[in-house]
Amino acid sequence: MRHNPDAAGLLHIARQTLLNELLELLPEERRYAMRMAANALAIAAREAETADVDLVEELRLLSELYGEDEVQAAGANLHERIAKTNKRFARDIRDGIFDGACAQGVQALLMDQVRARLRISNPGYLKAADLE
Repeated sequence: MRHNPDAAGLLHIARQTLLNELLELLPEERRYAMRMAANALAIAAREAETADVDLVEELRLLSELYGEDEVQAAGANLHERIAKTNKRFARDIRDGIFDGACAQGVQALLMDQVRARLRISNPGYLKAADLE
């Protein structure tokens, strides 16, 4: 059973309270810090809304590259599998494993990872840079 508001909703309410009720009460030299805190809440809310979807998609992309069995064997849970497989992925890139024929697929995977991170951390840039 889900509760309303959920975690993302609570973060959104906290952000709106900071910006709409508390920001104007602060002296000007403190407002930048409050805006930074509000932006951090917005990022956390977006992450709470999409975290599982993005992780499952990242795992799917890594499975296409390494095979489902390899990725599943990398760890006991989703986070561990992704962390270990991404570590391997970075090492393989450094070692030149994907140079040549695989380069285009690897580039597509990296762009998908960047887009997923930008959707959370800076969706405005994602749209402005026409990366969607």
